[in-house]
Amino acid sequence: MLDEIELFVLAAHDFITSMAFLIYQTQPGIHDKEMNTEIHVCDVVQNIILLHSELLEDNSNSMTIRDRLAWQADRILSSVESGNHAGLFHLSNWCIRHVSKSQEEIISAGITLDDAREAMAREYGYTDWKQVEELGSKVPDSEFESAVDALLAGRLDDLKDVVKSNPALVQKQSDYGHRSTLLHYCGSNGLETHRQVVPLNLAEITQFLLDAGADPNAEANMYGGGSTTLGLLTSSAHPAKAGVTESVAEILKKAGAK
Repeated sequence: MLDEIELFVLAAHDFITSMAFLIYQTQPGIHDKEMNTEIHVCDVVQNIILLHSELLEDNSNSMTIRDRLAWQADRILSSVESGNHAGLFHLSNWCIRHVSKSQEEIISAGITLDDAREAMAREYGYTDWKQVEELGSKVPDSEFESAVDALLAGRLDDLKDVVKSNPALVQKQSDYGHRSTLLHYCGSNGLETHRQVVPLNLAEITQFLLDAGADPNAEANMYGGGSTTLGLLTSSAHPAKAGVTESVAEILKKAGAK
């Protein structure tokens, strides 16, 4: 059970995570070599993408969820040991004992494998690493993951092809703990950090998903649960910096989003 101090830290973290991105400057970045549309990526997210590039470039989606998160936790530790502090962002946002601390404070306090695993578990929507271990050999749905990748790369035609082959994907929830739908990824908030990128054709993508049957009021487990795409979108700096918040919010509201 969490004591009162830990509960306070968690509550503060939820507020800080939703607001902290407001200080970041975004820039066009490349996440997918084949993308044909401009993508806005803030410096912090770009650094996380580079940190985990070896894993992210493996498009097989054959790795179990447990192994995927363990790989990233190991990468955080090894990178810090080699002087690359990009992975400390995971800890300052998701590891309870390091939440809101500066890089210097985290390094001074010391980093353990348990810290890194807790951070990755919570970033992906799990309560702790024990929940991740309990997944056993579970592998994320490859079709859903491919659809997410196409969405975030702005490859609308590819996204249409994937959904056409399996229309149920627009209602499906992610196999990760946050249980997001494809539409939630349009909110660029509360999800795995490397996926908090914004294609500039996000309005078109959002409209397509809604036309294909996506629920505008579907809820996911970020920030304690009950998160909707509209709420995530309007509290995220990423789409705001990309200049798409207003157009995407209008589309969602016309579809009945609350």
